[in-house]
Amino acid sequence: MSATEQPFSIYQFFSQLKSHHFSMVAQGLISQDILSLIALSLKRRPDNEVVARRLFALVVELSQNIFHYSAIKEFSVKDQREIGVGIVAVGESDTHYLVASGNVAHTESASYIARQCDHINTLDSEELKQYYREQRRQPAREGSVGGSIGLIEIARKSGSPIHYEIIPMEDGNVFLIFVAKVSKSVSYAD
Repeated sequence: MSATEQPFSIYQFFSQLKSHHFSMVAQGLISQDILSLIALSLKRRPDNEVVARRLFALVVELSQNIFHYSAIKEFSVKDQREIGVGIVAVGESDTHYLVASGNVAHTESASYIARQCDHINTLDSEELKQYYREQRRQPAREGSVGGSIGLIEIARKSGSPIHYEIIPMEDGNVFLIFVAKVSKSVSYAD
């Protein structure tokens, strides 16, 4: 380590997570095992069941984005295939829970995602339902693993616009961040 390089402090990391009210963070290979651990943790929360289910659905959608589309992949011995690398976090504010994710992505993919998010964010709940139905009937986009409905699901499950950020990186890729919010007052009727 050079004289100007600061050593990593797990305590500072812990303190930052705590000060921003993040209770759960997973970084690295985003696999089924990680999702299972997150599901167990969310089930143990004192919140209502509807909120817990929505949070888990958001974690799954955001994790699938990392799993399939991260520009950085590593081989998983257990899964016997390459899996995307990224970060998923669950936190809260006074009024909302937050599910955030981030991963390195190819610039072209991020541009497409930005256009999709911008369009989805203009739709109300009825229009989202209709758009979801339309997209389910469409053939998968070239290079897409699914039917391009994950972003629609994020908007529907959160009940809020999809917040995203695209940060250019020196290697020509971007770091893609999503944040989905779920109101703490969501009920069965919502």
